[in-house]
Amino acid sequence: MDEQDDCTGVPGLHDLLALARRLLTASTVRAALEVTGAALARLNADEAMIVLRQRGATQNLRFNGAARAAPAELSSALYQLALHALMHTHGSPSRVGKGRGHPDCHGTVLQRTGGSTLLVAFPSAACEGVLLLNWYSRQQVACLEQTRELLLQIAQLAGACLAGLNTKQGREDRLSARVATLREAGRHHAAEMRRSVAQMAEARDLASQDVMTGLLNRRGFFAQAEHCFMLARQQALTCAVVFADVDGLKMVNDELGHERGDELIRYGGVVFQSAFQDADVVARLGGDEFAAFVFDDAAPAAIHARLRVRVTDFNRSGRFPHALSLSVGVVSCDTFSSASLADYLQMADAEMYQQKHRHVRCAR
Repeated sequence: MDEQDDCTGVPGLHDLLALARRLLTASTVRAALEVTGAALARLNADEAMIVLRQRGATQNLRFNGAARAAPAELSSALYQLALHALMHTHGSPSRVGKGRGHPDCHGTVLQRTGGSTLLVAFPSAACEGVLLLNWYSRQQVACLEQTRELLLQIAQLAGACLAGLNTKQGREDRLSARVATLREAGRHHAAEMRRSVAQMAEARDLASQDVMTGLLNRRGFFAQAEHCFMLARQQALTCAVVFADVDGLKMVNDELGHERGDELIRYGGVVFQSAFQDADVVARLGGDEFAAFVFDDAAPAAIHARLRVRVTDFNRSGRFPHALSLSVGVVSCDTFSSASLADYLQMADAEMYQQKHRHVRCAR
């Protein structure tokens, strides 16, 4: 087939300026490739192709004369030709074609019986890629040379744009990686803080808990009861302080052993706690002594009655070979007085001892 000798319609300088402006507005690699493909379509080729290699992955776009983009067929001869050019241009010191001047200013012209093909590589310093134009008929050498020069200019512009986008993407990737690292560090720190808070809370609980009975210990009692006492004073709530002692512990220790004595203390704690509500503060102060700070049903007579019922029910259950007995002192708090919680606890302790003496006299 004879070479075509019509070179009309080949874009000029104003088209390159328009391409440069459009590339400046491209915010993604895909957008830049589509803008470049539209410029290739104006070079009067029957089809055009861009093959680009980034981050170890190869992508390609094929454009027809109407500049519509579609992925190239990987088995097509043109794609294999472009891929071969890409590998030899950017994969080794050898170059496609033998251009003059700067090593990137070159191109390869293939004249076949059935057509012509023109290949130009992106500047190697910008990015790794190849531009390809194909005609189904042989083109005039002068027209191909003129088109080659334009294609080189397009490769320079598109390469610069893609290099800038890659640099920007690299910065964004590094920033994203840094943000992800900081977020992970933040999550790790938050998890460590939660564990630390939980451990401190657990330590506080252990420091405030009586190991034998599971009730509050003396430290825990005063920490919580002081807060409740202050609340009762602020809101003029009815409240009372209870002091109790397990009777006959020495006899149980002497006759049944200290293990049984400890068991009696545990049962005494269970029975004592059962007479109060969840909002009340119940503790084992030490030895066989128990205390409670009570809201609402704080009348001394009512508290004594509840405790007597709980003790009677326990002894009827037969869970312990020795009868449980509690000496109890209950003092109502005057929230308008200057007496402290420790003062009321001391008053309840004194009342408890009076009852214990009565128990001893009755036992005789």
